[in-house]
Amino acid sequence: MTRLLDSWGVPCRSGIMSGDVKLLLTVPCLLTMVLGGCENEMEDVQVGRVATLELDATCPQPFSYLSGVRELPDGKILAADPMSQVLLRLDLDAGTADTLGRHGEGPQEYQGPDQVFPLPGDSTLLVDLGNGRLTVIDPEGTFVDWSPMSRPTNDGRARTVHPRFVDAAGNLYATAPYSPQGPPDTTAVHRIDRASGEETPVAWSWRTEYVRRPPGAKRPMFVPYDDWAVGTDGRVAVVRANGFSVDWYFPDGRVVQGPPNELETFPLGQPEMEAEVEAMSANAVTVMTVVGEGGTESLQMSRGLQPGTAPGIDDLAFPETLPIFRVGGTLISPRGEVWVERLMPAGGPARVEIFDERGIRLGFIELPARSKVIAFGEGAEAGSIAYLARTDDVGLIWLERYRIRRARE
Repeated sequence: MTRLLDSWGVPCRSGIMSGDVKLLLTVPCLLTMVLGGCENEMEDVQVGRVATLELDATCPQPFSYLSGVRELPDGKILAADPMSQVLLRLDLDAGTADTLGRHGEGPQEYQGPDQVFPLPGDSTLLVDLGNGRLTVIDPEGTFVDWSPMSRPTNDGRARTVHPRFVDAAGNLYATAPYSPQGPPDTTAVHRIDRASGEETPVAWSWRTEYVRRPPGAKRPMFVPYDDWAVGTDGRVAVVRANGFSVDWYFPDGRVVQGPPNELETFPLGQPEMEAEVEAMSANAVTVMTVVGEGGTESLQMSRGLQPGTAPGIDDLAFPETLPIFRVGGTLISPRGEVWVERLMPAGGPARVEIFDERGIRLGFIELPARSKVIAFGEGAEAGSIAYLARTDDVGLIWLERYRIRRARE
């Protein structure tokens, strides 16, 4: 069914696929984690608020999906919306937007522009889900090169790289592919050379061992997993599910382990369940291998579940309390801090927990309700600028720029 989202004057159209769909796999990208912590009513007193956020600018038009932005050297913003099928260059100060490229399969086109990352030389990497490719955009906004997200490996299997982070040298970072020969509860974080495809393990994260569900069993929610993030210099921070601590893996081989932390836990009720199902529906990625003429195969992906296909609350198994943090919500700031997205009760302020280079928890920053930090500034004021995505009551997403006002500065 064709769906139109015309807030930018650009239609979101369903792509036409030739050939037969060989494989359809829906992967919900919501994996959130549980911490076995205890309640601590004194957490705000012990650590406290490290900064406040001051609204500086708001994009005048909403998005249907927004997972990140890329600040350009001139202060403008690149933002991709895969559901509205548009890549925008925004000037938040002037309140204007230019469209880059267009919907399609050609050299200056995309079919699901999802994420944007800085590359060397003021270029940008665009993750094009629908075409299954990584596209390089030059400083003028021209698409100059691309590579497939899926590549053959030495064992004959296809390796699909959907990068979570890109460092200042242009290296990609993603989790290692699953291997039945590997530890069932451990996942490697790989640094991937964009030109050669060579992968190097740089950090290790823990996960709950997969257990096949029997027929009719409910899907468990908030399964315990470590989270991780990468800084511009290639340092990796791993947020541990057990003990809510942060371990650092530095490019020079050093590993720094932070102490465990005990934080308050919150009851998980109907509003929180509804919010999580909504997040799962928006963040899910559908992966398809399309067989064309002559037996050629191509990878296509799309963001979000189709209306009516998401599971209901009664189909899911929830724990009694909210997890401490959300897997996939961690970032490293230009100051070298780890910003961990905390899961809070529905309707109240959002929050991030801040850790330093030693893995020491410094405190927290409150955000507006239904908001999350998606990027930081890139220029001279990089350490004092944060970009937030705020979801309103009808599900539209608003891009906002905030000044970070430090309590001790």
